[in-house]
Amino acid sequence: MISLLRHAVPAAVFLLVSALLPPPALAQGAPREIALTPAQKDIVHRVETYLNGITTLQSTFFQQSSTNEFAEGSLYLSRPGRMRIEYKPPNPVLIVATGDYLSYIDKDVKNVTHIPVADTPAAFLLDERISLDSKRVAFHEVAQENGAIFVTVAERADPFAGRLTLIFRTNPLSLRKWTVVDAQGIITDVVLTDPFYGGRIDPKLFDVPEFERARSGD
Repeated sequence: MISLLRHAVPAAVFLLVSALLPPPALAQGAPREIALTPAQKDIVHRVETYLNGITTLQSTFFQQSSTNEFAEGSLYLSRPGRMRIEYKPPNPVLIVATGDYLSYIDKDVKNVTHIPVADTPAAFLLDERISLDSKRVAFHEVAQENGAIFVTVAERADPFAGRLTLIFRTNPLSLRKWTVVDAQGIITDVVLTDPFYGGRIDPKLFDVPEFERARSGD
């Protein structure tokens, strides 16, 4: 499903996103999995239904990590299969996902790296059907409090790879933030600052710029 942070793709890709254990917990062992109560299963079902109802999303965002790195940018999502993440200068990174591949572009050096979407956290949002299946992910927190829902998951096949916390407003249900903890214990928060759902997005935004195409041999 999410192959959490298996490749060095910025955490904004993983949409999603904070009630997290401190970094040393990863070194001590895999986080504790919880058995979902009926009430928690209902929350997971609501979240899954909501995520599958997203057709398009446009938003500015900011992200900050526990290593004191900060970045801002714009996110465009058109489900299934297409996404664009463009960081504000001086950050030269542009990320474009279309179909089976995600292109990681450095505009300063005109270099591109193509990564199979299935091997990135982006697969979670870009799949035709988003699934929070307990056979594929382990749940570490499912809670609703103070007008927010928190869902923390890890990849069952590789629980040490990291974990992802999705944070939603409840009224109306709306994705507002996600947090990624990677295998080294680095925490990255991504906050959507003005999300707009369901609007038309210009398909050209998901084109890889020509110089990146030429440089990568496409």
